[in-house]
Amino acid sequence: MDTARTPTNPVPLGIHHLKLPVTDLERSARWYGDVLGAHRLTELDHRRPGGTLFAVVLDVPGLGTRLELRLDPVTATAVEGYDFLTLAVDDRTALDRWIAHLDTLDVPHSPPVVALVGWLLVIPDPDGQRLRLYTTTPHGLDSARIEYDSPWLSTGPAPEPEPADDLGTDDTAATLCLLARITAVPGQGDLLESRLLPLARATRREPGCIAYRVHRSQRNADAFVVYEEWTGRQALDAHHATPHMNVFRAVAADLLAAPPHPEPLTPCPRP
Repeated sequence: MDTARTPTNPVPLGIHHLKLPVTDLERSARWYGDVLGAHRLTELDHRRPGGTLFAVVLDVPGLGTRLELRLDPVTATAVEGYDFLTLAVDDRTALDRWIAHLDTLDVPHSPPVVALVGWLLVIPDPDGQRLRLYTTTPHGLDSARIEYDSPWLSTGPAPEPEPADDLGTDDTAATLCLLARITAVPGQGDLLESRLLPLARATRREPGCIAYRVHRSQRNADAFVVYEEWTGRQALDAHHATPHMNVFRAVAADLLAAPPHPEPLTPCPRP
């Protein structure tokens, strides 16, 4: 008896297009054009009846389908840090060529990461969503070399810290708070901000980070203040050794008028 069965479910023809939420259409279209060589298909611009542009469509070389950028700031903010798209590259040599390309564009990116199978490069887009390049050729390294703890390698959300019991004691004693004052070389405030924001997004995903907020002076466009709150000294020390902190040091070295000045803070007693 022939046991073969004809599938009853319909089968799609393939991927029609991908859609990505963004906060600024023009900025993101330029970024994907610079980074991936994407070409905007202006004939496919999405406009409301009144003429308001709400989406653009890009033709991305090598993607195999089209990429739609949809103006949706709420969703774009909600998925900040998500690694939405992974593109294949050949091997570590090919990855190094991408690194040279990104460095020429002055686009921040991760260092090469030893992922589960191949080498990985992570590139945060203007909204902090992560474009990834992954080698099809395995790295061939021992499994002990896999960077499971890398903030660039998603292995699921970190466990939430258990809430402290409210027994009337000072439950902030173990936390560490800092105020870091950072000043850019005159006229380089905008560029420094573009380096600080990806750092802040990556830092806030560290398990030991309670808060990491970047503020810019209203009186001096080259002056910034970063408020940091950590679960303890160990978390702060781990932060200074992270790949994204190393990336920031490299891309911001020529932008700082002086080394950052961290100021430890002591929480005031509760009223």
